[in-house]
Amino acid sequence: MNVGNLPLFFEAGQGPADAMAAFIAHGPNSEFLISPTGAQFVLRKTSGQTAATRMQFLGANPAAQVAGDAELSGKVNYLVGDNPAQWQSAIPTFAKVRVEGIYPGVSVVYYGNGRQLEYDFDLAAGVDPKTIAIHFDGAEKISVDTQGELVVSLNGGEIIQHRPVVYQGAGATRQEIAGGYQLLDDHTATFALGRYDHLLPLVIDPILSFSTYFGGNYGDIIHAIALDKNGNIYVTGETLSTKFTNSVSGNAPSGYQPVFQGTGLGGVGDAFVAKFDNLGSNFIYFTYLGGSADDAAYGLAVDNSGNAYVTGTTTSPNFPTKNALFGNLSPIIHLYTTDAFVTELNTNGSGLVYSTYLGGDSSDIGKAIAVDSNGTAYVAGYTYSTNFPVTVKSGVSTAAYQSHLLCTNSLYINANAFLAAIAPGGTNLNYSSYFGGTNFDEATAVAVDSSNFIYVAGFTASTNFPTKNPLPKNGHLDGALTPIPAFDAFVAKFQPGYTNLVYSTFLGGTNSDAATGIAAQNGNAYVVGWTTSTNFPCTSVSTNFASFVRTNGAYYSYYVVATNSFLTEITNSTTASGIGFSVMFGGYGVDVANGVALDATGNIFVVGSATSTNYPTTPANLFGSLSPTNSGYNVLLTPTSDVVISAFNTNASALLYSAYLGGSGYPYLYAGGNDFGNAIAVDPAGNAYIVGQTWSTNFPTVNARQTFLAGTNDAFIAKILLATMPPLSAGRAAPNVQVFWPSIGQANTNYIGLQTTTNLPTTNWVFTAQLPVLTNGNIVYYFNPTNPARFFRLHKH
Repeated sequence: MNVGNLPLFFEAGQGPADAMAAFIAHGPNSEFLISPTGAQFVLRKTSGQTAATRMQFLGANPAAQVAGDAELSGKVNYLVGDNPAQWQSAIPTFAKVRVEGIYPGVSVVYYGNGRQLEYDFDLAAGVDPKTIAIHFDGAEKISVDTQGELVVSLNGGEIIQHRPVVYQGAGATRQEIAGGYQLLDDHTATFALGRYDHLLPLVIDPILSFSTYFGGNYGDIIHAIALDKNGNIYVTGETLSTKFTNSVSGNAPSGYQPVFQGTGLGGVGDAFVAKFDNLGSNFIYFTYLGGSADDAAYGLAVDNSGNAYVTGTTTSPNFPTKNALFGNLSPIIHLYTTDAFVTELNTNGSGLVYSTYLGGDSSDIGKAIAVDSNGTAYVAGYTYSTNFPVTVKSGVSTAAYQSHLLCTNSLYINANAFLAAIAPGGTNLNYSSYFGGTNFDEATAVAVDSSNFIYVAGFTASTNFPTKNPLPKNGHLDGALTPIPAFDAFVAKFQPGYTNLVYSTFLGGTNSDAATGIAAQNGNAYVVGWTTSTNFPCTSVSTNFASFVRTNGAYYSYYVVATNSFLTEITNSTTASGIGFSVMFGGYGVDVANGVALDATGNIFVVGSATSTNYPTTPANLFGSLSPTNSGYNVLLTPTSDVVISAFNTNASALLYSAYLGGSGYPYLYAGGNDFGNAIAVDPAGNAYIVGQTWSTNFPTVNARQTFLAGTNDAFIAKILLATMPPLSAGRAAPNVQVFWPSIGQANTNYIGLQTTTNLPTTNWVFTAQLPVLTNGNIVYYFNPTNPARFFRLHKH
């Protein structure tokens, strides 16, 4: 679509052109202004006259989220007039603008190439393309020409929108779908498509955008990740490194605690928190968080202001506190006594909003944290303490659901889960309760939805674990009690204000099962974990999600030979819980799902680890470091663990993509090439951010700020784009023809090649032998125009 001299960038809508525009692109003779429900085109003649039309998506969501993507280094300044108070400076620029949720399951991405503006619609599985209705207000008329292009006629000008190109993955190949514009009236168009698989999305390609080591001179693990509303990336975990990555690749901005407080020896380390921009390259802050003994952070959440909430465990008597509800470490009763901690850091990591111990006179561990829109923090974990602080009904506090530890704590073989809520600013313990039975119970995950319902998941060996409105056939512990007690997963949902338990249910089969992650959307809970049960509740049997637990026998507790991952949706209900869908997936080895997140359209993303060589993957749409095979082997040539990520459609009936990510070697038997995926966050566009731990010296790195293993083991951070194949463009560049596409992450010539032919239709496509030129972020090929007619396409090597 040619719009005057539209440049190849978008600026945040802070300039004088249109205060209502979220993003604006300027050209010498044109402007393009983006809003949640459409865009405006303005063309200027040399005479000063203008021609304009407003492209409106009829019935679109006026609250659709508009965000810049692929931020550029350049900034825009408006120093207009003689009043400096009205000047604007350092306005950020972007190569793309993404509008999420213009219709349910539909997003639009605007981007530019040279003087050409393009935009793509991304449709989730099952969405009818005719949902999209594009109305051109201010145009004289619209029409479709003989080439299938949409022509928007203005007073004194035309805007040409090229015939849409639609793709879909099907089986082992990528299929082009027949499609074109269909006129609804003289000013409105929609899309008409040929036959395609309605169970699959129309855009499913994953691209590894960046992947980086993140560590120091000893060992480091990231346990949790979160995103803020601007797409900034926050991570937390534990480290033994006295010199962290800020000493490896430039000084990190100073955080609250710039100096390591542990010893780095004998497993005495610190927790840490770090914040990056959306590209993973700009380090916004890094801070250690700990005292002179052992500290580790396991859970992380971020509020609307960009404050980070962290929970974990500490043995340090001098753990940093501020406005603490409980200011001292519990007295040492047993050999190894810990307290949970809860800390809120300000947006630049330079100070504590509050920080408190949370525990009794035995060991207490905070495993997960979530925060609602008001800034209330919800903490879940487990405790051995008989005097863990619980609430009674007074003031803003609500009486605990369970006020006593139900199991014996004479030995560290029994514990109860707990749930606590801390008021904004750490001013009050709003709620705190034990939650368990007479055996071992651990809460591993917590989530809060937009209506402030609270969801908790974990595992239990207690036959009398509290239940209410349980899933059918899951009202009791199903795990065998001999020779070693087996676990079931559990899932519970609390009403806002913790005033009532909506449901609490076991989830599992006759062997051991554990929930490790939970997410919530529209009142539904999405739970992941691992199972050794051949009869774990499944709603369907599919070769896409092959489960091999059935051929590996029964194994107890954590000492397993084979596990499979699971994903279960528990549907929204105020009276009883039900399964929307439930699937097992994995191979012959040990496969564990550790984290789950959803995008704005309800697609579900799961991260974990797999030693299996036959974990279900989608080879047809993988390239680069996103591999269909396990990369890790140790010195005995047996497979080690790789990170695995699987993206499911909204009802888990199909995989959008599924891949291994990992390295192949560390020269010790105990480590092998082990890589572990611990947590995941997903932005509204379906881009996945995964973190964990790697022992591999050749873990895949892309656009990395740290390209090598710095210690014995490092943490890692990676971003995977859910994107179309990069758009291929062509134009004149005298005296040549220029063919180009943007280089996005691993969408480069190492993995994608340009093919050409002189005849259509044909199967005789050949890769061009010419070398490309990288220009302004584009991979560019030049061809002599005297050659015969040529056609081009992108294809995986």
